Amino acid sequence: MMEMKKMTRDEKKQKRIRQLKMRVVSTLLILCLVIGAGGCTLIEKNKGSKIVVRVNGGVVENTRNVAANGEKASTETKKENGKTEEKTTKDNKRVIDPNKPMIALTFDDGPGERTLELLETLEKYKVRASFFMCGTSLSRNDIKVEEILKKMDELGCDMGNHTMDHQSLLTLSSKKIKWEVEGVNDLIKKYVGHGTKFVRPPYGAGIRDKKVSKYVNAPMVCWSVDTLDWKTKSKKKTIRSVMNDAHDGDIVLMHDIHGWTVDAVKKIVPKLLKKGYQLVTVSEMAEAKGCKLENRKPYFEFF
Repeated sequence: MMEMKKMTRDEKKQKRIRQLKMRVVSTLLILCLVIGAGGCTLIEKNKGSKIVVRVNGGVVENTRNVAANGEKASTETKKENGKTEEKTTKDNKRVIDPNKPMIALTFDDGPGERTLELLETLEKYKVRASFFMCGTSLSRNDIKVEEILKKMDELGCDMGNHTMDHQSLLTLSSKKIKWEVEGVNDLIKKYVGHGTKFVRPPYGAGIRDKKVSKYVNAPMVCWSVDTLDWKTKSKKKTIRSVMNDAHDGDIVLMHDIHGWTVDAVKKIVPKLLKKGYQLVTVSEMAEAKGCKLENRKPYFEFF
């Protein structure tokens, strides 16, 4: 009888501890939402499950709904017409599941003649990509640059910097490197009100060079899968490269200035979704993988 009484007290004690933990968790969540500074990460383990909340970072992963800016956000996804739809918060931040595989599709040298068409494909499947743009392309008068950039911004795609005229930064003076980077930022800012998040040095040259790093002064995003679409000039080979070589955490390099690449993406996106991949931006993947991007450092993949 004494043993039974003792067990009952222990159970009550454990119950009080669990209730206290839940109060602490709830309080921390509220503080994160109210303060809203610098992002918040909260991890709670309960019966093998993990709850991760990143408020300002744009990722909300929770078994319960969490309000951001007064709006509800949910981790639920739904399938409609065979497509997986990711829910978003009011400020256009998507819910990314860090426990599911993801790939970042990236495009260099644009915008091009069919970039708007590529964006329509992304919109159709409710996925995102990252675009590393050149000043020469941004200055074109024969394409709808403003419409393209505003569409990228509307869809939540990453806008990256691929320099003004695609020269190897290793061969340039400090002054010219600065101009190459700042010129692109100024052109993009003119249309959407902000510059780029990252820089991708042409050819990946200079990513560990002190002078280049100093004047780039931004995270340098490279790639882990090169489709060689510019070389093969083949829709089929571009599709094959992505489907065979890209895996969770990979950054895939393509070029939206090529028509065969735009055609390939129309097949690549549904194929990857069918295999269970989340198609995310570089910034979304870094956030979901718990990587804080730092200026002047190169990044090839996220695991």
